[in-house]
Amino acid sequence: MDDCVFCRIIDGREPGYVVYEDEETIAILDKYPINKGHILVMPKRHYRDIFEIPPNTLCRVMETVKTIAAAVVKGLNADGVRLIQNNGSSAGQVVFHFHVHVIPYYGGGFRLPRLELSHEEAVEVVNKVTKALRELRPNAHSPRES
Repeated sequence: MDDCVFCRIIDGREPGYVVYEDEETIAILDKYPINKGHILVMPKRHYRDIFEIPPNTLCRVMETVKTIAAAVVKGLNADGVRLIQNNGSSAGQVVFHFHVHVIPYYGGGFRLPRLELSHEEAVEVVNKVTKALRELRPNAHSPRES
């Protein structure tokens, strides 16, 4: 879909920091993270929300979410992760392509202010998480060049 920023990233028409991808799913850094290491996991095929995504695809997305969450905790030494999935603008959905937020938290708990991610921070997070992914899932695909 041309009007979907996530579809444009998936198709390579728009830049994004890819942490992981397989045949059906992709994980990218959130451009405006809540915390360092905030990652979005989604299907490569466009589904608007939880109501459109087929159950088997949802299961594949959640398998990737679980792996990414483990890699974030291991790779970034996070104390925990928060998973958020919004459906509809009133629930906080901004991009209407089904996705799950994997948000790491460190010591002091979560914070609400969000800052734009710098290139250096993005590269650091991608490197640390992909290193942990290789240990957790040796057959994982390499991230795209940013």
